Amino acid sequence: MTDGRFSGATSGLMAGHVAPEAAAGGPIARLRDGDQIEIDVARRTVTAVDVDLAARPPSASPKPPPPPGAYRKYAEMVGSAATGALTTR
Repeated sequence: MTDGRFSGATSGLMAGHVAPEAAAGGPIARLRDGDQIEIDVARRTVTAVDVDLAARPPSASPKPPPPPGAYRKYAEMVGSAATGALTTR
């Protein structure tokens, strides 16, 4: 979350980064257009409102890996930005 100072492109509260946990079938993959979410800055939480995410299947299958080359090496070796985007090997 950010207070709007996101490279000068926004103003007010905005979600500036969301880790790609949806590709693993996490909660973000279970949200649908029109679902309401509640952002509690003080508690540092994001919650789906009136939705049982555990009861929903993920909306999409993970993307297949990129073809061999630099992009594939990157995809296989770099972790989520949420954990620092560090290489795992």
